[in-house]
Amino acid sequence: MSYPHERQIEYWTSRAIEEYFAGQHYYVVVIPNSQRLEKQIPFDHLFAGSQIKVFGLQYKRLYNRPDHWRLDYDQHRRLLVFEWIYYALSEVRSIQEQCNALHLLKIVEPREIDPPVLTVPGYQSKEFQVHQLGSIHYTRWGGFVQALWGCEYGWQLRSIEEALQVFRIAREIGEALIDIYFVTLGRNRLLVRVSPFIAPVTEEEQRFDWGFELAGE
Repeated sequence: MSYPHERQIEYWTSRAIEEYFAGQHYYVVVIPNSQRLEKQIPFDHLFAGSQIKVFGLQYKRLYNRPDHWRLDYDQHRRLLVFEWIYYALSEVRSIQEQCNALHLLKIVEPREIDPPVLTVPGYQSKEFQVHQLGSIHYTRWGGFVQALWGCEYGWQLRSIEEALQVFRIAREIGEALIDIYFVTLGRNRLLVRVSPFIAPVTEEEQRFDWGFELAGE
């Protein structure tokens, strides 16, 4: 028996995050991460006049025999460049737990994870496993969002130019399966999620794959 696929974990968790912010009276906007972005969204009006907090989540599903998460060396090195992107390590083990996806999430800063030393000559890309967090510092959603408001997590943008730069970065790292969230800190409460997981709307784009896998794979 396999645990739920990563695409399912991503969907359940991001949906729960949107519901959390909606419960805090935020207006939630979800937009695809694509080349159409700048033409569809008038950023200068969307973010005008408010400070913005941005954070990204790199989702990882749980594998069994024994329980562990699979991380990629090259991706891990890239994530270390962005202090506002975090691993979202899910502990969901069955589809029945989908409503608790946010509660079963461990959020970890990439710099907290020290991958094993590679000794394979000529290697290009290789996964490594995290079986248990042990001494690695992590936080649950409640602690993470409180630290977000307290400016311990995330990146606070102060200009439209910075916001546009992050959107450009979003397109560049979108294939790495990262959700990026923009949260306004002013009176006009707004949450914008830039996501590569949204179904394409034109035939020119690659078809959307829900990522279901057969038991035992």
